[in-house]
Amino acid sequence: MENKRLGVSTGLAAYILWGMLGVFWELLHAVPAMDTLAYRIVWSLVTIGIVLTMQRSWRVVWQTILTLTKNRKIGWIVLSSLLISVNWLIYIYMVGHHQATEASLGYYIMPLMNVAVAILFLHEQLSRTKLIAIFFVIIGVVILTVQTGSLPLNTLLMAGSFCFYGLIKKQVQLPATISLTLETLFVAPIAVVYLLLSPHVMTQNGPHITLLLISSGVITVIPLLLFAVATKNTDFITLGFIQYLNPTIQLLMAVFVLHEAFSWHKAVVFAFIWFGILVFIFGSLRSYRKLQQMRPAPQDRKTADEQQTYSKKVVEKV
Repeated sequence: MENKRLGVSTGLAAYILWGMLGVFWELLHAVPAMDTLAYRIVWSLVTIGIVLTMQRSWRVVWQTILTLTKNRKIGWIVLSSLLISVNWLIYIYMVGHHQATEASLGYYIMPLMNVAVAILFLHEQLSRTKLIAIFFVIIGVVILTVQTGSLPLNTLLMAGSFCFYGLIKKQVQLPATISLTLETLFVAPIAVVYLLLSPHVMTQNGPHITLLLISSGVITVIPLLLFAVATKNTDFITLGFIQYLNPTIQLLMAVFVLHEAFSWHKAVVFAFIWFGILVFIFGSLRSYRKLQQMRPAPQDRKTADEQQTYSKKVVEKV
């Protein structure tokens, strides 16, 4: 019970922080998006470096790199680092250009895009509720395209980049601290070279902006570490509900703090997306309940375990 309480509390903290980050990046609108991304990568590496030094885990990092290179999986980590960098860049750009509502829309779409990717690449079966959910999301995107006169590429790219990033993470599973270290380590040289060539100087917008850029590393690392604790101490279905806090807080921040216009056209789009999400949640709950009902009782589990152990012994004797 204590572990689940810890998982829920850290999950809530992570998603609330992620939801509020739009305001943080909007404060950096005077800094070009590419420069903000580069500073974020560099200071994230510094922050995670301090964490690893305190944990004395640098040896684990190098051993992980050697193992991944030997197993020919290092390329997947490099690709994941590029995808998460693209996701960060698009989000920073959108918030800096007063498109925080569209950014929150991307995070609403993301879980359902994960379903589509699971069908295409992991060959998972599509349930009726998931099909209906995806259908309503597609309607929402079509309405937004018709209203704006163009496909919402930034929204879809942001959702898609994180979606494929998650797909790679499933293929190469690593502890959150090590994974974040490798992802920032691989793109940090590109970020450093860019900053050296960029005409923008970190201190040119005053000490307030400079302090914000330096703190971007901590702002990036803390929610990820909280999320890592949450994933270890709570079940997937609970995290599935909590994840919608992120785009909901983003949307509220965009409207009430950043004062972005929320027209009835956007309300219609979000209505379709929200309905699709409700259908998705309903289907997930129903599947979870069926799974719980199919689980054997404790005594049955013991009997099943004993039978499995006996079978193994028989096979070993043969």
